[in-house]
Amino acid sequence: MSKLKKTLIVLFVTMGLASCSVLSQMAQVANFVNCKFDFNSVDKIQMLGVNLSKGMSKTDLNATQLLSLANALMKKELPVTFNVNVNVNNPNSIAAAMTKMDYILTLNGKQVVSTTMNNAINVPAKSSSIVSIPITTDLFQLFSGESADAIVNLAFKLAGASSNPVNVGLKVKPYIKIGDQQLAYPDFITMNKVLN
Repeated sequence: MSKLKKTLIVLFVTMGLASCSVLSQMAQVANFVNCKFDFNSVDKIQMLGVNLSKGMSKTDLNATQLLSLANALMKKELPVTFNVNVNVNNPNSIAAAMTKMDYILTLNGKQVVSTTMNNAINVPAKSSSIVSIPITTDLFQLFSGESADAIVNLAFKLAGASSNPVNVGLKVKPYIKIGDQQLAYPDFITMNKVLN
């Protein structure tokens, strides 16, 4: 018997709840055991407030944007925001739901962020949904030992520019609320994608 199923049974007995709605909630979180999580894409990349469209490179920046980039690098900062999109496939005959999700993102093995997304997510029966995870970081602080060019190239690589591959790692842990309890999936679900 899986850790999650044991936890659900113990919680159910401990709380002494037998209502249909609680049983339904427990079934929905249990369904995440059978869901498949796949890395889908990275999109909505912004560097210094500039939207980096697919395939864009440093040479596509205008004079004002290049000046902003030079000033940021002089200050040793390069703020970047983007979304990591995860495909969640639910093969079950009832919905799979979560109330929040912990996540950890790495780029080339360096941890970018470890936080919680408090949005409720519901994946209908026998269907797939894309979950967008927002990321905000400062690439210069994260990769301070690397050259400014390498750091800037990393931002453009997220947008699909041709440069060195970037390894994007993502770990997610779904939760569901049952009564007053937040019940966590027993382990992190791990995904990796190499952006070539």
